[in-house]
Amino acid sequence: TRLRPSGAQGPLVVSLDGFRRYQQEDAWTWEHMALTRARPVFGSDAARKATADIIADVLNGARPERDIAEDATRMRMEMAAHKHPSGPLDVKLLDGGLVDLEFTVQLLQLTHRTGFDPELGGAIDALIGKGLLPEDMRAAHDFLARLLVTMRLVAPDCAEPSPATQKLLAQAVGAESWSTVVASLDATRQEVRKCWAAVRREPIDGD
Repeated sequence: TRLRPSGAQGPLVVSLDGFRRYQQEDAWTWEHMALTRARPVFGSDAARKATADIIADVLNGARPERDIAEDATRMRMEMAAHKHPSGPLDVKLLDGGLVDLEFTVQLLQLTHRTGFDPELGGAIDALIGKGLLPEDMRAAHDFLARLLVTMRLVAPDCAEPSPATQKLLAQAVGAESWSTVVASLDATRQEVRKCWAAVRREPIDGD
């Protein structure tokens, strides 16, 4: 409920016409980035279809023309300045982690108006199929996501885990040892950083 159509202090519920008007005329880049993950989950068939149609229209270009790469870069910098990684193994917020991967995917989706899938893994597959992402980004996503979920269960402080927990984490991501996990994390972050740096130089939201 924090991501409301008219801001944090706005109403929890809006009409479809209000939603369409806001998304097509007033919403900011970060709201359109969030919209790439949106999917109707409740309501009549007609209501869900109408909502999905609005989302599709907006994502496919019925929105204000903005410098998406500049906006996304600025947002990521602000996030990094105000929301620091909680530990050395915070695979979500670390440079080259899941947030950078998601920003990469969403920037490509909005710029090229393709690859829309509310599931991040599916969106990555679609962008790979279009030749917009290297194939290893799906493996990067799966590794980071699995490590994130497991860390939250057994080492939520994102600090160096105990030997027993290290073994469990290695098993969870299919690695031979903890040292392999650390090496894989370093390599994966490097590849994600490379992709994030590359897409920021893409042409901006135009044909």
